[in-house]
Amino acid sequence: MKISDIHVGDTLNCHVKEDMERDFVGIVEKIYENSALLTITESDALDKSNVIELNNKIVVSHSGLSPIAARKSIAQ
Repeated sequence: MKISDIHVGDTLNCHVKEDMERDFVGIVEKIYENSALLTITESDALDKSNVIELNNKIVVSHSGLSPIAARKSIAQ
């Protein structure tokens, strides 16, 4: 994902090789030149202690960010 496509307040899927074992969801708090500061909002139970240690905040490279796929609604 290009850094120019990221905006403060966006909710994104995130992937990092360090600090977190699994992918997680975060809200963009601040944008840097090649990365963004996110508040972790959803994560795997396996990463609970990592999230606590990080105080629910993490800096992720733009290459580790992706939009959340639109959820299909069921029309009745």
